[in-house]
Amino acid sequence: MFCTNCGKKIDEKKVEAKSATLSKVDIETEISEDAEVVYACPRCGEHIHHNISEDETKSLSRAAHEQYQKGCNSFAVGMECVCIGVIAAIIAVIFFILAKKPANQHVLDPTCTEFYVSMILFGAALVLLSVGGSYVGIGIYKRVIYTRVLKDINNEVFIQ
Repeated sequence: MFCTNCGKKIDEKKVEAKSATLSKVDIETEISEDAEVVYACPRCGEHIHHNISEDETKSLSRAAHEQYQKGCNSFAVGMECVCIGVIAAIIAVIFFILAKKPANQHVLDPTCTEFYVSMILFGAALVLLSVGGSYVGIGIYKRVIYTRVLKDINNEVFIQ
């Protein structure tokens, strides 16, 4: 299910596992099979139900386009971080090689400045690569999910 207001994807199974709908209803009341279950969006508080109207479909389309754009932005930011991380790793390798002084017969000198710079750059590269990789993953996930939603809405086969 998707929120028609903000486009957040809601997994019904996880929501029901967390707080079951049936436990909130009195045992004495009778529940029919065709009763509609309504969820509240955790992000915006909008009520989410299965049968959505034409206006709600348009609103969901707008929200899906917005989430798709956020996915593209996350992917771009992630790729920037990955590129900067690779550049920092290359510079760190250069400084690590420079830390092997010819005067010491190419033995690594851990007291020189080049060694410290290379270790700091290795750390920065590791952080940038991990953050960039996570942003790339989030961006790809959002783009795939909301491309499918928009394709279903466009083909008029979307079922909430």
